[in-house]
Formats: sequence, C-alpha cells, structure tokens
Amino acid sequence: MLSVLSAGLATASRRLDGPAEDGTAPVSGARPGSLHPPHVVLDRVRGRDREIARLMALLKRPDGRFAVVCAAGGMGKTTLAAALAERARRGGYAVFWIRRRGPETLSDDFVQAAVGCGLPRSAVSAAQSGNDNLPDAVWRQLARTKKWLLVVDNADEAEQIGPEGERVADYRGWIRPYGRGLLLVTSRDTASATWGHAAELIRLEPLPAAAGGRVLLDSAPDGGTAVEAEALSSRLGGLPLALQAAGRYVTGSTSRHRDFAAYQSALEEELTTLVGADNPRPTDPNVARSTVRRTWEVSLDQLDREGIPLARPLLRQLSLFAEAPVPLAFITPELLTTAVGRPVGQAALDQALAGLERYGLLGVPAEQPHVPAAESRAGGSVTLHPLVREITALTLATDEPDRLHDYEQATVDALRGEVTRLRAAGATGWAAARLLAPHLPLLLDHPGLVPAEDACAALNTLADVLGDAGSYALQLGLRQTVLAHRVELLGDQHPDTFTARNHFANSLHCLGGYERSEEIHRQNLADRIRVLGPEHPDTLTSRNNVGYVLQLRGQYAEAASLHAMVLADRTRILGVDHLLTLTSRDNLAKSFDQLGDHTAAATLHTQNIAECSRVLGPDHPLTFTSRDNLAATVNHRGDPTHAAELHRTVFADRTRVLGPDHPHTLTSGNNLADALHQLGEHAQAAELLEQTLAGRVRVLGADHPDTLGTRSQLAVCRSETGRRRRRQ
Repeated sequence: MLSVLSAGLATASRRLDGPAEDGTAPVSGARPGSLHPPHVVLDRVRGRDREIARLMALLKRPDGRFAVVCAAGGMGKTTLAAALAERARRGGYAVFWIRRRGPETLSDDFVQAAVGCGLPRSAVSAAQSGNDNLPDAVWRQLARTKKWLLVVDNADEAEQIGPEGERVADYRGWIRPYGRGLLLVTSRDTASATWGHAAELIRLEPLPAAAGGRVLLDSAPDGGTAVEAEALSSRLGGLPLALQAAGRYVTGSTSRHRDFAAYQSALEEELTTLVGADNPRPTDPNVARSTVRRTWEVSLDQLDREGIPLARPLLRQLSLFAEAPVPLAFITPELLTTAVGRPVGQAALDQALAGLERYGLLGVPAEQPHVPAAESRAGGSVTLHPLVREITALTLATDEPDRLHDYEQATVDALRGEVTRLRAAGATGWAAARLLAPHLPLLLDHPGLVPAEDACAALNTLADVLGDAGSYALQLGLRQTVLAHRVELLGDQHPDTFTARNHFANSLHCLGGYERSEEIHRQNLADRIRVLGPEHPDTLTSRNNVGYVLQLRGQYAEAASLHAMVLADRTRILGVDHLLTLTSRDNLAKSFDQLGDHTAAATLHTQNIAECSRVLGPDHPLTFTSRDNLAATVNHRGDPTHAAELHRTVFADRTRVLGPDHPHTLTSGNNLADALHQLGEHAQAAELLEQTLAGRVRVLGADHPDTLGTRSQLAVCRSETGRRRRRQ
C-alpha cells in the first residue's frame, strides 16, 4: 500500500487541480483554491539560514512535532515557508499550500491534501455521511504517508482552526503533530500555549543590516552601494515588508527618490508618503497584510475580536515614547485612563499587554546575565520595533487627531510621575531610572503641556539619581540635553546655563574625560566670578570642581591650594556641617595624602568620617568615600595590614548599599587589592583585580582611566605571582 501511495505523490498536484479520477466533484461541492505554494527565488531569501536549517531538520524527521513560524506582520513568515516548500519540492516531497481564508475552506483544503497523499474518495464520503470523523480520516492518511509538507499560511486566528470550543493545543482538529511528513503553520500568534507541547516555534526577528541590505539590492540592483543599502535596512529596522516596499519605490519609474541614500534622507520628512502610505482598500485584510501602514492593524483587529479592545490604544500610547525599552512601571491603568478618557482596570491592562506580546507587537528584552535578578525584575520593560513605533504614532495622529492631545498628556504625566517616584526610591529605583533616561527628554518636546523650567528640573533630578547609581554615560546624555536647551533659551552667560555646564563637566570627568572637564570648569569658574562674584556658593562649587579634576590629572599642589581656599569659604558661608563643606574637607585631606603628608591627611580624614557619620549617617556615599580615602592614606603611610582591614570593611558596606557593580564599589575592590598586594598576597590580589577589571570594563568601558589602572595593577600582580612560583 505504501509503495503505491509514494508513487502517487509525484502526480498529487495534477490531481488536485483537475477532476478526480473517479469523476467525483471536489469536497463540499466547491472547487478549492490551488494548493501550490507561492513562487520564491531561493537565492534571494536572505538572513534566514538558521531558520531554514531548523525547518529542514524537522522536515526530514518530524518525530511527533510540527513547526510554527511566528512573528508580527511584515516579518517574512510566508517567504520563509515558501523557501522551505521549494526545497521540499526539489527533494521529492509532495507539497501542499493552504492559505487560510476561513474555517469553511480549511476542511476542503486539508481533504484535498490528504487525497493527494492517497486518501480514497470513499473514505471522504464515509466521513461526510457521518460514518467517520473527517479530521481523523485525514490524519490517519497523513500518518501513513511519508515525504509530504503541508503549509497552513496566515493561521492568525487560532480559535478558528480547531473544533469549535476546543483549543488547537488539544490536537483534535486540523492541527495535529501525528503525520509522517511535516505540518508547518505560519501565524502572528507567538504564544506556545496556543500551539501546544508538540509545536516547534520558530520566531522570526528583524533581518540583520547586511541581510536586509542584500534584500534591497536584490530588488533594486542600481539603488546604491552595499553600505547605503545596509544603512537603509537599519533605518527600516530590518523589517522585510518595509524593505520590499522601499525596493519597489526606488525602482519605480515615477518615483522621486531613485536611490537608497535619497530614500533614507527623505524618510525623515516623508514617512507618511513613503513607508506610511495608506492603501485605497485599507479594510481588506488581504491588502492590509501587505501594506506597512496597515499590517499591524490586522493584529489589532484580531485582538478586538478576541475581546481585548485596549490593545490598540495601549500600542498607540507606547508609540509616543522614545525608541528604547519602555519601563513596565510606566504602563499603569492611570496612563491608559488619561489616554482613552475612561477608567481602565489592571486586569484589562495586563490582558492588553499579553495580547500585544502574543502577536509580536511588543517584545520583552532578554535578561542580562550580569544584572541581579531582583534588579532585573524591578527594571522590567517592553520594546517596540522602531517601525512599529513610528507607523503606530503616525496612525494615531491621522486616525485619532482629536485624541492625540490626551495621549501626549498621558505621556507627560507618566514621565513626571516616574521622576518623582524614583527620587524618593533611592537605590531600589536605579534600574528603573536607567530605563527612564532615554524617554525623559520627550518632556522638552511638549512645551504646551509642561513648562521648560519643570522639564529641565525633571531631567536634572533623574541625572542626579543616575549619578548616585554610577550610570555616568546616561547621566551625561541628560546633562548635555539640558545644557543645549539652556544655551538655546537663555544664552551662554545665564546662571542657569552655568549650572548646566557645571553638571555636564562633572559627568565628563566621571567618564574619564579629565582634560575637557578641566577646560569647562575653568571657563565656568571665570564666568561665575565675573557674573556672580567670587564668594557665591556656585562660584565656590566651580573652584572646588577645578581642584577635583586637577587631583585626577596629578596636579596636586594647585589642587590642594584650591581645596584649602574653598574649605575655608564654605565653612564660613555654609557652615561646618553642610554637605559641601564636608566634601571640601575630604578633598583637602586627599590632596594632603597625594602630596605625601600622610599624617595630616589621616587626621583630617578621621575628623571628616566622624562628622559625616554624625550629619549624614554611616551609609551615606560621602561617609564611605572618607573611610575609603582614610584606608588609602593608611596604606600609603606604610601600614598595609590595617589598610586592608579598613578597605575590606568599606568594600563590604559599599557592596551591601550600592551593589557589586557600582563604580564606588569597584574602587573599593581595587583599593583592597592594592593593600593585599602590598602585603605580598599577590594571588588573592590578582583574583580581586580580575573581578574589578571585568566590572570596570562592563560599567565604565575598556578605555576609562580607572579601567586602565586596574589592568596595569593586575599585570604587576600576575608578574609577582609568577616570580614567587618560579622561586618555589
């Protein structure tokens, strides 16, 4: 029997497109559509080699599994399935392609495929007359027959595939994992719960820049260079549907932009015309699937039908945030209540989030291995494909212009409220602060909703939080934004501009830009003396900061002179217990240590530790800094044993309060290793320096001066360890 069936597979497609050999009409009395797969040029399927390899392995050995190629609209699911179909055809497989058009045609198409695999018409008639179950009869035949591929394309509404009221994952309907060939489903539904344990989910991601560039060059060979094609691919987020649209436009005889570079440049002003153009038949699902402007609306329509109408306004709200992960802390019932103008419950919001993620319209970033689990959970976020974000924001502005103000107000309220929350949260809010940083500059884009002063204040507040967290690169970005805004609105000689410039220079020196930081601080000091006077607290801050950068640059004598002057002025003007006075005392003590006066330094540090503990508390960052600096002074004075004890305690306390990857904690680890090295504990010091080096590379970067210093110390420790081993 099997040999007869195998011989019949070669003629299956001819039998399906013509009358049955026994003269009977097609099932249900209506001729189904062709079961031939769409044509695809195999050598033009780019960037999907890994996925095709997985599918080919499944094709050869299904082993009780079926494949689901899933992703958001426009990601190239059909193209990938067609590429597999062509490979299967060339390998001698019978290939059947069902383009799901509705439940009424699905049974006809499955039956025709089974007939192509040798199912007798009499078995079909028996099932239709009630003597058998039709899906059971079809799958018995598919379970007996080898070397077939059956593709169900666009199976987005999974509940319409199985028997009414039953889940696809129960495998009682048309989707089953029991064949000896391979069933492949393409769908926007990416949830493993939908498809069950036997489904091999192959979730498509956007194409890498190189592969996307080749897609563009395939469709428009004269459109430009490979570099220009890759740049355009990156701009379009590697979305295959958008790449195809761009290629068609560039090659169009009436197009205004005839190369990749011109098209990319025009996108900034003409997104609506180019990628975001609507179709004359936007409500036709088949048309919408192939139109960038409408393809994601198909999924939102489906979520509407599933009883999740909040998904559409939620996606539109999220599209107004920046092109960066959106913190889950933003996404509250209050956010959507403001946007849609009616109360929103948490359960409905959670359902909308889950629905958008299931249909590939939201992503969840993978956990970073070096981030503690508690911090990862606290800083949870979702992502939008950049083109989904842009097109959704465009659709909001054009489809709901009267509601746009409400959505923008919700964005502003969420941003300002989160800053207030994080300012009070302390270290527990650092992970969320990092996620908030890229979005907060949006406040400056809405002067009608938030005054410029309030917007800048919010940015500065978050920058302070990021500085406490040791996230200096993110802090620098916010400081730079505020400085540019101040200069534009107030000019470069306004006191508020001086403050913004001072903050910017501080962020620079934290990132190792000592020379540039000194240059800015010196100019700021001169401007503040001229505009504010030599004893204004802000002028004293600039003088202190010049001295601090000079310390970092090794100009200890000038730094000590400045710090002594600032300490005297701050004590007189601000008082002995002021935070800035305590900071100046620590800076002067460190200058004494750097000049070799270790006894004076130790005395001043000891005094400052007592004052900081009394005024600020034992766990304040400045208290830790004074303790760490005292330990370094003790080491320099020639007592590495005591220094190691002090450093070990500060290291433990900073790890507890700030976390193991905070720059200050890494400094303590480095200093403890230095003391251990002085004690001759070279192997232990080297191990600690290796940990510190890895942390500094990760947090500060490979070229930061602190990173380079640790690398140099590690080399010395390793050398000493090697010498000791050779002597032994």
